[in-house]
Amino acid sequence: MLCPFIVLSGLAMSPQLDAAWPWLLGILGERQSARTIHFVCACALASFVMVHLLMVLASGVWNNLRSMITGWYDIGETNG
Repeated sequence: MLCPFIVLSGLAMSPQLDAAWPWLLGILGERQSARTIHFVCACALASFVMVHLLMVLASGVWNNLRSMITGWYDIGETNG
């Protein structure tokens, strides 16, 4: 959901595209608003990726890679 906002706000910051599509900058406010939207969305996307990478590291890299490739996830020995 963040990627379209990143792309649209990035396009709105371009002076050349601003001349071609002035309505785009009008939707997002002014150029400074487009910069702020672009920065916030990019930081949120980077945070999303970092949190998910940390979750993979915390739960075991090799087991997660094996489950993505083969479909088998090792839950360990069960006592019971």
